[in-house]
Amino acid sequence: MGRLHTTFSPARVEGLKLWCIRRQQTGFQGRPNKPTDTCYSFWIGATLHLLECASWVDKLWNTSFILSTQSKHVGGFAKWPDTHPDPLHTYLGLSALSLSGDLELHPVHAALNISQRTVQWLHHLHTTTPPHSHSM
Repeated sequence: MGRLHTTFSPARVEGLKLWCIRRQQTGFQGRPNKPTDTCYSFWIGATLHLLECASWVDKLWNTSFILSTQSKHVGGFAKWPDTHPDPLHTYLGLSALSLSGDLELHPVHAALNISQRTVQWLHHLHTTTPPHSHSM
């Protein structure tokens, strides 16, 4: 992590930003000429966060799309509206809503797809716990 600008040229980074933002229809599609899909609201949305251009996202459109995939009967989110929800799309839909700034959800770390609170706890554990001894 943290190597984007040393790995890619500025032109390549700008091209990636444009490719990603062009995937937004209402939600995001994974590639051109494919339907929008709840999971890509996270995958492309997180990429745009990492590329430091999340402000380009139309959050209202994306949020509306994600919420349109929510099951009114059993809860959870589906891949597309009017289809059955599943755990993967529910998790990624919630993560995408968090990245969009939903204040009722814990903020998500875009690169790790875990809550910022968990990242802080893991960092705390890493810096305060002595390494395990491997003696026999």
